[in-house]
Amino acid sequence: MRLRINNEDISYSLEKERTLGEVVHGIRSWLAAAGFVITGLRADDHDLLDASDGSWGGTHVDTVSTLGVTATHTGDMKIAHWRTVDTWLAMLEEEVARTSSGATPKAESADPLEELLAGLPQTLEGLAANPFLPPGSDAGKLFEARFLGQKAPAVRSWTAEERREAAGLIQRLRGLVKARLDDAIHPRESLSRCAGLIRGCMAELKEVSLLLQTGRDKAAMDIVTRFTDIVQSLMDVLPFLAPDPERARLLAELTPVLRELVAAFGSRDSVLIGDLLEYEVAPRMERIAPLLEEAGILPKEVRILPKEAG
Repeated sequence: MRLRINNEDISYSLEKERTLGEVVHGIRSWLAAAGFVITGLRADDHDLLDASDGSWGGTHVDTVSTLGVTATHTGDMKIAHWRTVDTWLAMLEEEVARTSSGATPKAESADPLEELLAGLPQTLEGLAANPFLPPGSDAGKLFEARFLGQKAPAVRSWTAEERREAAGLIQRLRGLVKARLDDAIHPRESLSRCAGLIRGCMAELKEVSLLLQTGRDKAAMDIVTRFTDIVQSLMDVLPFLAPDPERARLLAELTPVLRELVAAFGSRDSVLIGDLLEYEVAPRMERIAPLLEEAGILPKEVRILPKEAG
């Protein structure tokens, strides 16, 4: 059986795999570990994604001439979605501006604003699955409160002040999605910035215990909040970097520690806060730092399929 991934012939060897389902499972697992998902799958002239696995999974590999796989970078999928969101927001902003100029569509024409508003629930659902807003941002909620459930005639009857407010909300969202896109398109630069911020914040974290002991709780909490936001920004960059099991493990371990740290602030447990920072946070960040410096970018093409992948 000939195997092609993204229109490129791939050398491979079978071990115990005898059915098409077993081979596809091995390919899917390997691609997932490398940061890709299967978005196209054909066995000769048959589109396998249009059928259930049960209908073709048991097919013997000797009966298949060519297995064609389309693999898409998960980071690219996120970027494509955010670009679509930005385009949709730009169209909505244009319609709000057109309303403000007094121009309205002819009665016999379909109102583009109505179509945009009809797509709002789906857009919001997509944003929930692939968010781009920074931690603590209320931009999404404000935008949703302004537009969700609105109909074109009502929007076109808004006052000038209401239209300015709505346009401002759209522009704010577009600014945030463009910033997220910039980070995703230039992950090395984003990673370097996060690493620098973390290094700077680590020095501040050493002062937290003293700040708490001297009654300066707000200053201490500001430092920890800033640190957790930086870590969140770092984790947002990870889908666009080459997979690193050790880095992923350390960050996964750090997440519940940060939650415990925030909870300790809520109970004003200065002893626990100090212990978490010294014995849990600092050691992990010291081990993560070199992994950030050595991080690579996910490949844009799949070239070699390891033998163990099937």
